[in-house]
Amino acid sequence: MARKNIAVAAFLSAAVLLISGCAAGFDAATNTQGDSGNGRSMDVGALQIRNATIVVDPVDTSRATVLMTVINTDDSVDDVLDGVAAAKSVGVVGEVNIPLPHKDVVNVGFESEYRIVLTSVTGGLEPGVFVNLSFMFASGQSAPMSLLVNEKAGFYADIEIPAGAIEEVAPEPVQSAS
Repeated sequence: MARKNIAVAAFLSAAVLLISGCAAGFDAATNTQGDSGNGRSMDVGALQIRNATIVVDPVDTSRATVLMTVINTDDSVDDVLDGVAAAKSVGVVGEVNIPLPHKDVVNVGFESEYRIVLTSVTGGLEPGVFVNLSFMFASGQSAPMSLLVNEKAGFYADIEIPAGAIEEVAPEPVQSAS
């Protein structure tokens, strides 16, 4: 009788491991983290991007601003954030030219004169949506990131989204199969 109980216990233990997904390997849902919504971070060479996110005005979801902190950890070389490539449904207003002095911290979008303003006419800036942006630097490096669009409320209530001319984003043409 004791052997039967031990066999049943061993069988149930193995079944629990298989059913729970704990033994599903490195790609198990419990081991894989999706995009974070409360600020993404990335290192590109000597540049560190911290807490990058997008804030949209709930009254006007056709425009938003990027919030982030960029740290240039290089001992002697300055850099410049000189471009932002956006997803097809999102455009960037104006030119981006943000100096990044060596051994310095630069805020973008808050407590700073530097702004990156995004526009969309197709609903690409709705709260809760992730937008793919690639930040390009004068040093030739780029930082592709998927950033969450947050509503200008709560923690982000005081964020200023600059007004300006809304530039219409033209969708890319799709070639026909014929």
